[in-house]
Amino acid sequence: MSEQRARRFALSTALGFGKRGYFIPYRYAEQVEAVKPKGPHPAAEALFQAMEPVFGAVLDAAADYRDDLARLAGARPPAPRWSQDWFPRLDALAAYTMVRAARPRRIIEIGSGHSTRFIAQALKDDGHGAEMTAIDPEPRAAIDELGIRLIRKPMQSVPLKEFAALGAGDMLVVDSSHILMPGSDVDVVLNRILPMLPKGVLVHFHDIFLPDGYPQSWAWRGYNEQPAVAALLFTGGYKPLFASRYVATRMTGRVQNGIAGGLPLLEGAYESSLWLEKLVDAAVAPPE
Repeated sequence: MSEQRARRFALSTALGFGKRGYFIPYRYAEQVEAVKPKGPHPAAEALFQAMEPVFGAVLDAAADYRDDLARLAGARPPAPRWSQDWFPRLDALAAYTMVRAARPRRIIEIGSGHSTRFIAQALKDDGHGAEMTAIDPEPRAAIDELGIRLIRKPMQSVPLKEFAALGAGDMLVVDSSHILMPGSDVDVVLNRILPMLPKGVLVHFHDIFLPDGYPQSWAWRGYNEQPAVAALLFTGGYKPLFASRYVATRMTGRVQNGIAGGLPLLEGAYESSLWLEKLVDAAVAPPE
């Protein structure tokens, strides 16, 4: 969504023409803005620093697929390509590597796009016959050509039992609205789906900039998913496996000296994938 379109939605909502977003009155909003934390999230910074060997292992593992990744140079849809800024370099590299290394039986993606292309390509290259499902009410046309199962519905309208098939080593890939409100897709993911997943499921969130905050240039988007995802890191229930933002900005030597250093990255592109492994058993039984 463009900033101009977002402003039109805000105006439509404010004038009562149609609900196209959220407005929350709060008398202390100015003070909150004034004391907004500056700089990195200190606890996430410390945690990710301790996880550098794990993050580095993902970069090292990517080298095993160097030839397959090189073949993607200059690819055209529906094949994945590096020359885009929606799911750039480290995000794409990590997703491809995770799928090849973990060899999941099932993958469910909330949303679809360039991430879907890289994941589907990894499954094709590995050839182990996994099932991939993407949930998206308005997918891009090229997604139809990937040979995956596509559910053309908003995620909130998909029965929770759809996610009950995920087991240890399987993947839940989340690239949602990034808006946490009661009943929103982020609410359903965090409070309904994650608690019922078994130990060992790998979970990916996109557009997560931890340990940094959202880019100032994205303020108009109103994203508020990241603080809730940050809280997951300190429950003891999830292990960080890879954080693109941290790796891109704090592990630059490892990036430049490895396979990622030879991959294109468009100017201004944000690398923002977060991969987690669930460490605890399901808190609730999945629905029948």
